[in-house]
Amino acid sequence: MAHVFDLAVNKYEAICNQPVVAKKKNKITHVQFNPIYPIIIVGDDRGHITCLKLSPNLRKMPKEKKGQEVQKGPAVEIAKLDKLLNLVREVKTKT
Repeated sequence: MAHVFDLAVNKYEAICNQPVVAKKKNKITHVQFNPIYPIIIVGDDRGHITCLKLSPNLRKMPKEKKGQEVQKGPAVEIAKLDKLLNLVREVKTKT
């Protein structure tokens, strides 16, 4: 089962769950993301490869709220990732 999370929205609940492996004995060993297209390639321990296309509904940007200005661009996305990485580092140091 592949679980897709949007960490900017909710890091505890998947926005999409997709069964990948046909048999319960097979285990997912590799995941590869395409940097250009919304595609994920998943490989299992038997050498089978599954290509998953991300739904257009999951690729939509959230709507802006009235009176709120939403910042866009690579710098904003980098700041979001830095915030998430700092959160993970804090949790790691506490344990």
